[in-house]
Formats: sequence, C-alpha cells, structure tokens
Amino acid sequence: MRRRLPLRRLALAPMLLLAACATTPRQPVGQDSAITTATSLPPLDLRVEPPDRIDVPFVPTPDFAVPGTTAPVDANSVWVRLRTRFAMPGCEYSPAVQRWARTYTQGPDRFAASLKRALPFLMLVLDELERNDLPGEFALLPYLESHYEPVVGRGSTPAGMWQFMPETARSAGLQMSPHYDGRLDAWASSSAAVAMLKRYQDEFGDWRLVDMAFNAGEYRVKKLLQDNRSSLSREEIASLKLSPITHEHLAKLLALGCVVNDPGRFGVTLPEPSEDDHLVRVTLTAPIDMRVAARLADVPEDTLRRYNAGHRQSRISASAPMHLLLPRPALSRFQQRYTQLAPSAWSTWDAVKLRERRGVDELAGAAAVPIDIVGAANGVDPARQFAAGATVFLPSSLGKDVGTPQPPPLSPEAQQRAAATVTVKSGDSLWTLARTHKVSVGDLRRWNRLGDKTPLKPGQKLFIQAVN
Repeated sequence: MRRRLPLRRLALAPMLLLAACATTPRQPVGQDSAITTATSLPPLDLRVEPPDRIDVPFVPTPDFAVPGTTAPVDANSVWVRLRTRFAMPGCEYSPAVQRWARTYTQGPDRFAASLKRALPFLMLVLDELERNDLPGEFALLPYLESHYEPVVGRGSTPAGMWQFMPETARSAGLQMSPHYDGRLDAWASSSAAVAMLKRYQDEFGDWRLVDMAFNAGEYRVKKLLQDNRSSLSREEIASLKLSPITHEHLAKLLALGCVVNDPGRFGVTLPEPSEDDHLVRVTLTAPIDMRVAARLADVPEDTLRRYNAGHRQSRISASAPMHLLLPRPALSRFQQRYTQLAPSAWSTWDAVKLRERRGVDELAGAAAVPIDIVGAANGVDPARQFAAGATVFLPSSLGKDVGTPQPPPLSPEAQQRAAATVTVKSGDSLWTLARTHKVSVGDLRRWNRLGDKTPLKPGQKLFIQAVN
C-alpha cells in the first residue's frame, strides 16, 4: 500500500505548515470518468499573469458523502496515487495559485484532453517519483514546462518535456548528438530530472526551493540563501530576489496540484488511462529501424516515434542508449517477433524499392527468414504479393539483389523546419550556398544526405532548414 508523504519530512517552518494545513483537502471520490478521445490542441498561452477575476463556473464539492452513492476509490488509479504523494501547500497557499488554477481550467474539457494526451509520460514520471520517495506534485512539472510534449530545441535552447538546457542536460549525464538527444527521451530525461530534484531536496530541504532551483538554477538559489536555508515563511520565499518567472513557476506548479487535488471545484473531470497508455521499456542489444520496430509491435509509426523521440533518425544509432518505450499490450507481440532473429540481424534491415513483383513467401525464402517475420516487418499478411515499385523492409543482403535501397526519411523536426527549397544553379557549391543562407556545409550535407564527395548538379533541389 502506498502511503502519504508525511509533512514533517518537508522541513518547513511551522508558519508554512499552518498555511499548508489551513484547509483540509477533500477526499477524492473516484467519480472521474475517462475521456475516450484526446484531440491534439495547442497549449494555452500561460506567459502572462492572469487577472484577479475570471468568470469560470464554480462547481462545489460536497463535504460529506451521501450513503449509498459514493463510488469506490481505486487505489491504483493514477490520480489517487498522485494525490497520496502530494506534500506541498495547495490551493490556499496564495491568491496567485488560485488565479493560475482558474486560468489552467478556463476550458475544462480542453484541460482534460491535454492531460489525457500526457498520461503515458505522466505515469512514467510518477513511477520514478514513487521509487525515489518524492512528492507527487513533481509529476506535474513537465506539464507546466511543455504539456508533456518532447519539444525539439535548437542550438542553446531548452528541449524535451522537462525543458533541459544543453549544459544542464550534459551535467545530468544525458547524451546529445545528431542521432540521439537524451532530453527528448522520456525515460532517460525523467530519470535525470528526478535525480536532480532529489539532490536539490538534500541541498535545500524545502520543496518550494527545489522547484525554484529547477527553474532558476541551483547556484542562483544557493547564493541567495547563504546560511538561511530553512524555516522560510511564504513571505520570505516571495521576497527572494529571483526572476518573476521563477516565482510564477512555483505558483503554477501549486495551481496544477490544486486542480488535480480538487478537480470538481473547477468543473474538471480527470481522464483515466487506457491500457495502451501504460508504457514499458524494452532493452535492445543492437540497432533497429524504427519503422520495422513499429511494425513488429503493431504500433503506429508516429506513436512509436512520439514515445521514443530521443532517437532522431529512422534507425537507432549504435551509440545511443538501446531501449524503446512501447505500450504495454504491444510488449509480448514485439518480443515474440523480435526474438525470432538474432538482435544483430535486425540491424541490417533496410527499405528497398522492388524492381519486380515479389511475394512475401518468395522474399522470406530468399532471405532465409521465417515468412511471418517478413510479413510482420512490413505490416502485411504472409500471403501478400508486393507490386513492382513497392517499398519493403528486407535484410540488406537480399535487398540489394531484389531492389533499390531507399534513403531514410527526414527526421520529423527536419520536415517541419524546412524553411526553403533551393534550386542549385550552375557555379553553386555547398560552400557558397552555406554562406548565402548562413548555415554550415555539414548541415547542408546532413539535411540533404549528401556524401563528402557527392557533386551538386544544376536543377537539383536542396532543403535549407530554419536556424536560430
């Protein structure tokens, strides 16, 4: 059984304890119904301090249960697990917390839909918090930062659902390369973030200061505190000479906790996860093409890429951490198919364009691979016949004999950030084009998959991506 974190472990001043306990949180009644569809919605613009008054319907929560009408509470519900770990001041901490709570829930259905989309990652973070005995409020931190989206960064900008800056990510042990960005890896970045939060708690002994250090930087907070690192009142916290954004960050985190703790107060029905929302981590021992992995797991390719956004290329890099996040129902299906070949064999599968009509059985026989594996790797029935010109996935030893190798697709952010298509003219070179568009020759080669000695031809189209 999971236990509620005792408030005495927060090492806060009695004055703070009184503020935190001024109102007793209502017991969750377990009446939250699932949202069956979650539309992709742009995040609310929460950069501006909300007005003191927003006309939002107030839905009171009863202080007592009517006999025979209270639904049973599922102790394994993600929201029950989250609430039992809440350890920070809630709705009554400050007027700013209540204003932000109303702002987040101006559109209750929209708010619930964004939480539904975040659930696979939120549960991953909650598992990590439980393992490290940290407050549940920190599971809402990536929602505050990015709405739990693996936001791609450029240059020195933050990235990932935790919005790690490059230097912070490196100091936390996350790998970053053109092929893999640990900030976008939900599992790796969450492990690093939780370890950082735990270290900050050991340093400051106050969860409010932990949040401020996460936003503003550990050393900035440490410098302000000097020897006064405990027994800080709410007023003393508010008077710390940190950016208004940092003080606002704390108010937003407490506001999200306020809403989750008492959703009925804001007219919100919290979504419950489906079985597919539960993610499991699979350890690999060799690279594999993400498109093949998606077919082996029977998971949509865009879904697998979202869950494994750290892998920036179609094929997992040999230098990247060898793991994938899969929906729990897909685990046994993937393992049953994946283990039929040696892990190293999967690293040779490539996309080829067939020169002539071929059947799955014919291709499987030529590759000495089980017919159901060729079918599964291509997401088709083993009886399927491929037409000439079809793109199929095969071991490279066979692929070059039956078709033309196809280049991997551009990474998702490369497609989104392609700002221009340039037509090569006579006399153009990579050097002149790079100088004209203020990018590097290496970038031009990478964006367009050009080798070191690949010549440019007049009329050739090149992508020029947007850069900072």
